[in-house]
Amino acid sequence: MGNTDDLVKPGRDATDGLFRCATAIIFLLLPFSEAMPGLAAAAWSVSVFGVIFAVAVLGKLQRPVGQAVWLTAAYLAVIGVVSSSIHADSLAGHMLIGAQVVFFIALGPYVLRYLATVPGLQKAAVGALLAGQTVSALAAIVQASGTSVLGAKVLYGRAPGLAGHPNIVGVLSSVAIVVFLHLIFKSNRRKVLWMLGLIVNIGALLASGSISSLIACSAGVVVFMSAARVSVRVPLLITGGAAAALWGIGQMGQAGIMRGPYERFLQVTGQTSAASTLDIRQNTYAYAWERIQSDPLMGRGLDFSSGATFDNVTLTHNVLLRAWFQGGLALGLAFAIIYCLIIGLAIHAIVRGVDAVIVGVMAVLVGFSLTSAALQQGYFWLLIIGAFSLIDRSTSAAPEIAESTLLHVNR
Repeated sequence: MGNTDDLVKPGRDATDGLFRCATAIIFLLLPFSEAMPGLAAAAWSVSVFGVIFAVAVLGKLQRPVGQAVWLTAAYLAVIGVVSSSIHADSLAGHMLIGAQVVFFIALGPYVLRYLATVPGLQKAAVGALLAGQTVSALAAIVQASGTSVLGAKVLYGRAPGLAGHPNIVGVLSSVAIVVFLHLIFKSNRRKVLWMLGLIVNIGALLASGSISSLIACSAGVVVFMSAARVSVRVPLLITGGAAAALWGIGQMGQAGIMRGPYERFLQVTGQTSAASTLDIRQNTYAYAWERIQSDPLMGRGLDFSSGATFDNVTLTHNVLLRAWFQGGLALGLAFAIIYCLIIGLAIHAIVRGVDAVIVGVMAVLVGFSLTSAALQQGYFWLLIIGAFSLIDRSTSAAPEIAESTLLHVNR
């Protein structure tokens, strides 16, 4: 699983409290990060990179699981960013996105591995994330009833919550669903609270109308169930919660307020008069693959203009293809080896029956990214790398720690 020896033994000093507070705020606002006004969004991003930079400068870095993979991926990412810059439409935009990707890959795993050891930080960060996401999920449900929330409302029958886009509230609801399932079946307190959180996020997932998120959530739950060795109560619980949410959404659909999952499935697959999102995704794949074949090495550039596909607007909705198409073979390989590491960790967790909630969350994010344009988004990287940091913590001690200390927000 990788060398887990510390690069620097962390001291317990005043900075731990500052990091704990800053990280909790970052994760509390993470569900809203893509929808915040420009200045607020910039401040959130600066805070993320500021914490990462501060931990690195203070020398509080610790080895992540799969260190060789992360180092190799960082080296490849740098090559990809540099080599693809010559074709970028906007060099400034290219370098901004490239710097974010390199920063997350090169420093993120080492920094979050340290932050996971700060007393109380894990509990604060996960609790803040669940609180912020559940507020956004509640907003999605309210929007589905036909009411605008902070100026955001249902668009084309899909509720965006407070995330700025239905797909984002959908994937973050999926992450919350896996975590709440873990809390319900691995904790002895506050089960009613965790159950309410589960139901609210299932409702938001369905209200989002995001088929990609629904598929990713299913993958995450299956991986979680396989690794957690849970009883048949899990599918029964999910089925009951989903049935209740589907009934409510069905009533809204009949009232013409929003589209239900079935209507969304028909639209996605091109069986309605509306544009088929499946066709749109396939068109981006075909465009990216054609350009990759013509120049598989150098890449087109990471800025949004360079990444526009068949309609001169839409980005490639597959992170591996997008990384290769825009960042060249080197960046594509960087993402590919990270995903291979995730698959290996998931298989290890399922075989040994450990780290269930962590690999469940990873499965959600990986599944979603294979049908989305996620590349440099903070919500994607913070959750992926955060999960890696916790796997390192659990496997470096004993198998039982994964389920006894991970995400212990119930105490």
